[in-house]
Amino acid sequence: MKVIGSIKINKSKKLVMALIRSPKNLEKFHPYCKQNEIEIWNESKSVDWVHYYSGKSYKRIFKEWDKNGYILDIYENRKLATITWKVIEKNKNSYMNLIAVPYLPYKYKIFNLLVFHLFVKYVLKNYLNSVLKGLKFHIETNNIVRMDQFGRHIWYSS
Repeated sequence: MKVIGSIKINKSKKLVMALIRSPKNLEKFHPYCKQNEIEIWNESKSVDWVHYYSGKSYKRIFKEWDKNGYILDIYENRKLATITWKVIEKNKNSYMNLIAVPYLPYKYKIFNLLVFHLFVKYVLKNYLNSVLKGLKFHIETNNIVRMDQFGRHIWYSS
């Protein structure tokens, strides 16, 4: 079970990578992030917190960091998801891909599948698309994304 979001960004891969690798980067482009608190910022040893407008807070632990992006795990009371941030460059443009693999908490696999296919994948796709729109908006205009700029979200808006 995974959800994929992708967007074309009219900037170089180098610029996109510099932004997504910068500390507190989510405060610039994430439409649901109130604060991006750094615990450790050191490539694949990085750890930070995302504090959402809804009041939720998630810990992000980075696992892998390479020339195309990174992979991280998201935690609340348990591991919630693995997220891959990957940038591909084509014809002086970049394509930013976000791949989310959620870990649903239900004991029975069939129940996890039903919940994922009937609800989670749609809500998660909407979330990924809003984050990607924010990234594109910020890097192309150099403006900070506002709260809920691309629409409210059931999990993360206030």
